[in-house]
Amino acid sequence: MSVEARSLPTPELTAESPEALPTLDLFALGRQASAARDRQLGRRGTFIRARQLLASGGWRGPRDAAESIVEEADLSAVGGLPALRAARIDLLVAPADSAHARGAAEAGLRILLRVPYRLGEDERERLDRLAAIDRATYGVWGIMPAPVGEPYGLDTLRFFALCRLALPRVAHLLADVGALGPRLAQMAFGFGADEIFAPIVAERALRLGANAHNPSLTRKEAATLIRGAGLAPCERFGDGTIEEVTA
Repeated sequence: MSVEARSLPTPELTAESPEALPTLDLFALGRQASAARDRQLGRRGTFIRARQLLASGGWRGPRDAAESIVEEADLSAVGGLPALRAARIDLLVAPADSAHARGAAEAGLRILLRVPYRLGEDERERLDRLAAIDRATYGVWGIMPAPVGEPYGLDTLRFFALCRLALPRVAHLLADVGALGPRLAQMAFGFGADEIFAPIVAERALRLGANAHNPSLTRKEAATLIRGAGLAPCERFGDGTIEEVTA
């Protein structure tokens, strides 16, 4: 028996549809972004002890770190993509318009994209930028909002929520303590963020004088920051396992 071919109905526009996002106020966006994160990952926030391969060939971070990363800006200095597997790099941190992300993903690395935003830009421009990431054929492990200039609070939080809602296939949304500061990074967890991006150290000097903008956090500080955002603090390990921090 033949079945008459019919066109599929046009999906009803929902509050999470990119076309509708600019119409939502900040707190409606925040509620939806947090709910989307919770559905995907659970009501938790994570951190990881990582070390970074520098352009000099040296390392920054503990030798027993659970994860090794490199910034794309340092890629040519360390020998390019072929050198990354030899150095056992796990994660490439790259700009949104990365020229190397696809090759790194094909080599088995996870990809974390820095997504720029600036105060006062049109929200449609932001959504177009996110749509370009959504169309990427290589897998993007996570994205990290990167302010151009000073990260103004309410504008930053709105962009975090847009990132979570406009990119449902990207699992992780990271808050960069170095770029945002600890307080704004903490607030980002209420707008869809799920992981802190910061050096996790055994000890840290007080943030005074020349050390005022030190982005480093101790393990206890990282857990306290996440807990203060109303989430369960968890440490992520290199094999993908996650352990809740209870102390």
